[in-house]
Amino acid sequence: VLVLSIIRPQAVRDGNVARVGASIALFLLVVGLVPTNGAIGVASGLFAGEKEQGNLLPLLATPASNRAIFAGKVLGAVLPALLFAAVAEANYLIEIWLLLGTSTVRLLPFAFSVAMVAMVPANAVFGAALASLVSSRVRTYQSAQMLTSLASFPVMGTLFGLASQMQRWGAGALLIGVAAIVVLDVLLVVLGAATWRREEILARR
Repeated sequence: VLVLSIIRPQAVRDGNVARVGASIALFLLVVGLVPTNGAIGVASGLFAGEKEQGNLLPLLATPASNRAIFAGKVLGAVLPALLFAAVAEANYLIEIWLLLGTSTVRLLPFAFSVAMVAMVPANAVFGAALASLVSSRVRTYQSAQMLTSLASFPVMGTLFGLASQMQRWGAGALLIGVAAIVVLDVLLVVLGAATWRREEILARR
């Protein structure tokens, strides 16, 4: 849909090849983010859902640290979504190549494209880490989904709002932004693990 409704008409009518290339690169972010949104829903149920079903207790009884459990849950939610995102990105570029030719694919600015692609896993981990943090604090899967949606909506809205302005940023600034999100991802996992009261869950059971 993006290629046929936006990229192809712009490539045909716009003589500014730099602008066309930047638009193609920008949609690498959009195409990658859509499949990774599912990771948030998965992460919402990894603690609260398992807690409801009683499946979390065997894991809590193991010597695994809180940090290892949180990191494992986040990765378990994110990795399948990133696989779908990689397929979507490849499909997007192949469609541009088939419909518009190799010359259009070559318009992609390398550094800007790398920054857009790198932002996909960074943002996916952020969403999953936030969902895991919320999910570990509530009792039901439904509550986890509702609270995670409320918490992540402003962040996602801000990211998409900035997406239209990202073409004006330098690639260096974008990569710094990606690094900042990665740092935030790590902090969320560490904070979630450090403040999680697994003993209370074991005691209630």
